[in-house]
This record gives sequence, structure tokens and C-alpha cells, in this order.
Amino acid sequence: MFTSPIIPIELSRKQTSYISSPDNSCSTNRCNKTSISENKLNPLIPGNSLTMSAVVSSASLSISSISCSKKRPRTSLLSSSSYTEVNEDTINLLRSINPTDYVRAGFKANGFDDIAAIVNDSESRFLPPTASMLEAYNTEILDAVRSNNLERAKCLYRDGKFKHGCNACNRFGESILHIACRRGHLEMVRFLVEEVGLSCITIRDDYHRTPLHDAFWTSKASPDVVAFLLKQPYVTELLLCKDKRGFTPLDYSRGEDRGKWLRFLWERRSELRPTPVLPENGIIDFYLKDIKVDDDCDKSSEMPSPKRIKVVG
Repeated sequence: MFTSPIIPIELSRKQTSYISSPDNSCSTNRCNKTSISENKLNPLIPGNSLTMSAVVSSASLSISSISCSKKRPRTSLLSSSSYTEVNEDTINLLRSINPTDYVRAGFKANGFDDIAAIVNDSESRFLPPTASMLEAYNTEILDAVRSNNLERAKCLYRDGKFKHGCNACNRFGESILHIACRRGHLEMVRFLVEEVGLSCITIRDDYHRTPLHDAFWTSKASPDVVAFLLKQPYVTELLLCKDKRGFTPLDYSRGEDRGKWLRFLWERRSELRPTPVLPENGIIDFYLKDIKVDDDCDKSSEMPSPKRIKVVG
């Protein structure tokens, strides 16, 4: 149970006729949204009077819990007549919101309506595994990453067991960065990104899952790992990218963590936008310099210069 989250929504009872519940039977916890009354009040249907953009930009509302538990809410929250009136319907509405829909609405609320262009630009950066990446994928580094043995990983890196900028991966495209993210090891992820120079914007597995997908695909929510990744250039856009089954990174999060992720996203709602393309010697040049690969690593594994896209708000 997540106690007293700050939720980005404030609706009256008349605005909350849209009620559904998440489908907990799905392995990736995608929500199963069902409208049971007036569609014109459904905030998740584009073009309706109450849009997700309005939800993103609305005032905050503290509630005691948005879990499926029937535990009695805190008395202090129900002392106000306004809370008493909207509490039940609002909680039901919050349960029905797919965090991915919130992300899409956040991009649009920030003036970036062309979601397809953003996704296409992100997908243009992915590269197939190289021979050097496959060769670097060995038992030693795998054991170190899986067991979160940071000192061992650093030792292997110093000894040249895996090269700077080469994201060691297997033939299915699953990299050591995927593994570190899926296990929620922040310091290991930080080491691989900041010191080894690995990037999660150029690698995805054969199911098109990125390391960001795996950062949400954890037994326990790891907001610290996700927050760190989202600070890297061009990673926020990956929140919109789907795997081969049509699942975004947020679709891999656990259903019971939905409230945590909605709060997480609401706190960063102003950051839901593409990485800005700055003039020469700006963020792009700096980032490319940081992830420059070792001379012994295949040149084909270098990250291509990002395309400039124009997204009109």
C-alpha cells in the first residue's frame, strides 16, 4: 500500500463516471480500461471535453490509498466534505489511469503532440549487437552484474575484460545494462553508464525491450534507477517506445505500484518532453564524447548522431 501519494488530479463526482480496474492477470500489468457510462466524460478518449492533458495540468489531490485494499481510509482525509464526496470515485478513476497514457498526455501538455515522430526518432538510434559486444558477454562480468558485485565489475573493467562503450550482450540483444536495470542495482547502473560509458538508447533485445523496460520490470519498484536513467539524454522519449508485443516500459511495472509511478510521473511532468537539440558543442557533442568507444571496439557500435526532429505543439 502506498500511503498518501500526491496525485495529479482533482475532479468532481460528475466528472468521475469513468470507472474500471487494472487487469492483474496480465504478466505485464497492462490496465484493462472499460467505460461503463457517458463516454464524453471519459478522460482517456482523445477529443473529449475532459482530456488527459487536463488531468496532467490539474491541481493535486492527496488520498490515503489507491490500492485495491479495503483498509479504512485515514479519518483526517475524510473530515472534509469535498474529500468525502469525491473520494470513492476519484480512487476508482486513478486505478483506471494507465501510466503510459499519463506520459503521452504529459508530452502533449508540454507542447509535443507528434508522438509518432518522437518514437521514430528514438527507434532510429537502436543498433544491432556487434561482434565485440557478443565477445565481451562472458561469465565473469555476468556474475558480477547479477550479484551486484560492484568492486568485481570495476576490477574486470580495469583489467580490460570489457571495453569502454561496448555494452556486452548475448545474441538476443540482452545486455549487462538490461540485467543491472532489471535487478534494480542503482550503483551498478550508475557505474555502467557513467564510467563504462554504456547507453540504453542504442540497445534493445530481440523483443525490442530497452534497459528502461527492464528498469520497470522488477519485483520491487526501483524509482531511483528509473530517475537516474531519465536524466540521461534521449531516455525520457523511451517511455513512449513499445516492444514487439506493444508494451511500453511502464506497462512492465507491477499493478500494485501504479500509485507510486503516477506520483513519480506527476512530480516530473514538466520533464515529459524530448531532449532538446542545442547548437553546436551543446548537449549532443558532450554526450557523444562521453560514450566514445574504445579503439578495440567495433566502430559500428558507436552511437549515430541523433536526427533533428521538429515536433509542433
